[in-house]
Amino acid sequence: MIRKHINFLIYIAITICVVLCAGCAEGLFGEDGTQHCPRRIELSGEIDQVAVTRVNDGGFCNGDGMGIYIVDYKAGTPGTLQQSGNRADNVCYSYDEANRKWNSDHDVYWKDFHTHIDVYGYYPYAKPINIDNYTFNVQRDQSTATADGKMGGYEASDFLWGKLSDVAPTSTALRLLLRHRMSSACVKLLKGEGFTESEWEGMDKTVFATNLARKASINMTDGTVKVAGDVESSPTIPSQVNDEWRAIVVPQTVPAGITLFNITIGGAPYKFAKNEAFTYVSGKMMKFNIRVDKTEGNGKYRLTLVSESIAPWENDLQSHDATAMEYVVINSTAGHLKDSIAASHKDIAMVKRMKVTGTINAHDFIMMRDSMPKLTALNLKDVRIKVPTSGTIYADWKDDEIPSDCFRRKKTLTSIVLPDVLKGIESHAFAESGLKHSLYIPEGVVEIGYEAFIGNDFTGVLTLPSTLKKIGGYAFNGCCFVCPLNLPDGIEELGYYCFSNCRYLYGNLILPSHLKTMGSCAFSGCTGFKGDLVIPKYLTVISACAFQNCGLGGRLQLHDGITAIGEYAFSNNGFIGELELPKSLTELGGSNFMGNNFSGSLKIPKGLTSISYEAFAYNTFTGEVEIPDGVTYINQRAFAESKNLQKVILPSSLELIDDYAFGNCKSLRVIECKSTVPPLVNSTAFNGVPLEDLTVIVPKSALNDYKSSDFWSGLLLKTVE
Repeated sequence: MIRKHINFLIYIAITICVVLCAGCAEGLFGEDGTQHCPRRIELSGEIDQVAVTRVNDGGFCNGDGMGIYIVDYKAGTPGTLQQSGNRADNVCYSYDEANRKWNSDHDVYWKDFHTHIDVYGYYPYAKPINIDNYTFNVQRDQSTATADGKMGGYEASDFLWGKLSDVAPTSTALRLLLRHRMSSACVKLLKGEGFTESEWEGMDKTVFATNLARKASINMTDGTVKVAGDVESSPTIPSQVNDEWRAIVVPQTVPAGITLFNITIGGAPYKFAKNEAFTYVSGKMMKFNIRVDKTEGNGKYRLTLVSESIAPWENDLQSHDATAMEYVVINSTAGHLKDSIAASHKDIAMVKRMKVTGTINAHDFIMMRDSMPKLTALNLKDVRIKVPTSGTIYADWKDDEIPSDCFRRKKTLTSIVLPDVLKGIESHAFAESGLKHSLYIPEGVVEIGYEAFIGNDFTGVLTLPSTLKKIGGYAFNGCCFVCPLNLPDGIEELGYYCFSNCRYLYGNLILPSHLKTMGSCAFSGCTGFKGDLVIPKYLTVISACAFQNCGLGGRLQLHDGITAIGEYAFSNNGFIGELELPKSLTELGGSNFMGNNFSGSLKIPKGLTSISYEAFAYNTFTGEVEIPDGVTYINQRAFAESKNLQKVILPSSLELIDDYAFGNCKSLRVIECKSTVPPLVNSTAFNGVPLEDLTVIVPKSALNDYKSSDFWSGLLLKTVE
């Protein structure tokens, strides 16, 4: 009786487990029976802006929230963003600063293990009623500060938007780069002649932005912003820090002669206008530096526009309440940074976040590396770098270049802002340091040296300047940037292993049109790439392993000027379509095109004398392969596992077909031999080929020789004149 009771309890327990498992499993399968991926979609956000005043650790602070829409692809085609019914509908992701993590208000999962997605994000989080026409208002008073959990007027006026396209399922957090979609008016008043320092500092000064519409319409699908209301009669009150005023402005054009700013100096009002129409550009800062001179006798002031520019968006002085992340600002002269820190009454051993202005040299870099054990963030935006005039001086130290080894293995350093005026970054400059998140290389940089950034913990976006000409070997090897790779078109040289194993780079790989030299394994292991690959016309030698295991799945376009392709150069991708080899090709390394999905016929150009080991193995050729006259040797496994290959044309020059050269080519039915001397065939050359179904066409004059040869004699022989 007891045994029966125990068995009954076991039966009930098993039944409950089965029901529970069935309930759990139900959530992992769709209506069509396809298995869902039980992996959450992890996101991380970052603002695309230049850090100026404080550490730009992504640009966000604790509690900041961004809205996220996620749309599935359908049969490889991008889905359409809808108001609702997407994979994610306006899910709020909030920043946890302590853990440097974004948390969603509910979990979002990948559809399955293969469906790609598009991700749309915006800030600040809201509840848009219409994603095609989201009404957004910039604040009139942008000088109000954050209080009681409510954003200040300036930050509440800003709008950021970003998109990630065609992202494959991954366990890695997707780095979403958000860009400013409004414009910014930035007015800086400069002390001119006639003022004492104390008089200027104590004088009342105000700036208002005038004749602006403050209501906008935003399209969430592409981030475009348009004016949606009339010009307001009241002015916009900017946010002020010292003598700089910033206002968020809806992108719009102010007609010629209309006042842009009302400026008051010491109670005296002035109007600033332009003789031509002025446009506030989306995503840019419109910067005005205005000098104020005091005129003698009458107490009036003269305002002079010193400079005007459309500049990249700089991180804002008061938004995102990150006062805890502010820099210690040190003004230095080259070679005296340590003394300047001491003069500022700072303990050099305790400084964590530092902005340096003025000039420094290589000895200052060495001091920061070796004598500042807690330095975590360094802002060099306004620094000029000079070659030392005394002490040890190395030949590779140059003005306006980051010196070699300057922060090598500086593990505490997690954030760097490079100088605006910079020409180069020398070898090992930041090798194996602790840099994280994103990296912005400023315009003007021409060369990035050997192993410059190898072994860092980047997980954000890499931005390279349009001026770049050369990237040295191993420069970014193994870095985990999560972004497309946008290579400037002017790059002429890519060093060996420069991006090797940067496996989280994604999207299309577009090589610079001016590229002349590329070292071996430059992109090997960058598994996130996709699409076509076009080899630029000036690149005539493809080095070994250059694109090995890159995930590229489109068509490969090779130009006729290519003379050599190294071993494994294009192996283990997913290239499709016919493979058109360059007419001038004379060197072809082993395992070159192995493991792709090339189809159709293959014509090998004249100039080669042998077909290398595994050169075309594991492909899906569906037509014929023609091997040109001049080739004497077909190496081991040259076409092995090309299971759809139907016909092979062998040249009159051929002497030897090596082991497994055509192994497991199960569809091979015709071999045409042009040689009057039967080529030698190693015993396993055609293993896996149905020889009973194979027809061999030979010259009529050589039929008897083929009949008497060891291998060919056992096949069905036909002749051709």
